[in-house]
Amino acid sequence: MGVAFSLQLDDLAPRGAVAGWRQALSDLRPMLADIGAELESSTLNRFDSNLAPDGAPWKPSLHSQVTGMPTLVGEGNLRDSVHYVLDGDEAVEIGAGGVARDYAAIHQVGGVINTKGGALAFTLATGQFIRAKSVSLPARPYLGLSSQDEAAIPQIALEHLVRAAAVAVL
Repeated sequence: MGVAFSLQLDDLAPRGAVAGWRQALSDLRPMLADIGAELESSTLNRFDSNLAPDGAPWKPSLHSQVTGMPTLVGEGNLRDSVHYVLDGDEAVEIGAGGVARDYAAIHQVGGVINTKGGALAFTLATGQFIRAKSVSLPARPYLGLSSQDEAAIPQIALEHLVRAAAVAVL
């Protein structure tokens, strides 16, 4: 190379900022926990708004039509089972489980519940008793990223980097 100008990352940022960034990036768990908390909150809000992450309205359930309560709320088991967990040091997972583990997925993706013998038996919100060989449930996605979530994630990451740089400079 005949001539060059070299610029290092340390030259581009306030004194100590790069050290703070390196420290912040060496342990992503605090940032991931904040992202997880944000996404958990966003997911829980969907149970009130009855909107999928893409903004599409959920098909109202019969229970919701009869009681006026939001769809998928009922006793609150599914909603209350939504939590985030850190998945190692580099990922966060938002999911539903616990007491709702057996039916969390079918509400997310929809599908058909078939009997393993006789018939399914249940009482509708109207009080009508039903026996059926199968029941179809529409997808009512509650997990996923909305456009607001997609905007919040880099903002949270930036806040962590700015805070790390500020601490390092002090």
